[in-house]
Amino acid sequence: MKCEEQTVQVMTATQESTSAASQTPASPDAYVTISVDDGHPLDMRTAELLAKYGAAATFYVPARNPERRVLAPGQLREIAQHFEIGSHTLNHLPLNTVTGERAWLEISEGKAWLQDVLGKPVISFCYPRGKYTRSIISMVERAGFVGARTCALNRTDFPDSPYRFGVSTQAHNHGRTIQVRHALLEGNFQGVLDYLRVYHAETDWQNHFQHALDRVEAEGGVAHLTMHSWEIDENGDWEKLEAALKMISQRSRLQRVTNGELYAAWVAQHPEYVAPTPTHSTA
Repeated sequence: MKCEEQTVQVMTATQESTSAASQTPASPDAYVTISVDDGHPLDMRTAELLAKYGAAATFYVPARNPERRVLAPGQLREIAQHFEIGSHTLNHLPLNTVTGERAWLEISEGKAWLQDVLGKPVISFCYPRGKYTRSIISMVERAGFVGARTCALNRTDFPDSPYRFGVSTQAHNHGRTIQVRHALLEGNFQGVLDYLRVYHAETDWQNHFQHALDRVEAEGGVAHLTMHSWEIDENGDWEKLEAALKMISQRSRLQRVTNGELYAAWVAQHPEYVAPTPTHSTA
């Protein structure tokens, strides 16, 4: 079946989550979340696997992507019946490479477009290629998003701002040099330390994510797996992804949440934080 013709099949018995796992209460400060970037049509296949294992996830979708195809509006609405849909700008452009006026257009109009397609509010944002500045964060906040996700790897901690959430693992194998260089270029020094201390310099993404799950189960925090469906397909990693989702389903101490629920939890834990009034004016 072509991915364009697929629909999300939701199974009725919490989708192969083990009954033993469901009997153990989740820890209030230990979370697991998943994000799927770029809105590729293969996200339909990913959504089926997520539903099969009762996973909570957020799909970050741009209106257009100059590099790849994107989901049709009907497919987006189908996925939105079971998962959160977050904004990934209007045209999937790195926001630090355009003017402030263009960045605001990408952020605000991307949100407006997605809300029109879905017919409901969109509260979560993901920076294309993880690129952002303080000014861009302010725009995302002003547009009315509750929180945003970066591409800072090897993180299981809560950030100092709901607009700087990092991730634990990308579902793609990375060599040690790439991991360290990427973290240093982004100023993600904690990520470098944790890559060595928590992840033991692991290069296989499934094993890498298992370290994140172990850490969060033991000490709390967020185990966050991020992926591109097109990359899973190119690497032939569908069975590997299914194994990772099954592993999540067996971690009963971890609360399964969408990215938006995670951002909202951060806000609830910081009563001193006051979000600005959303606006749709030009920058």
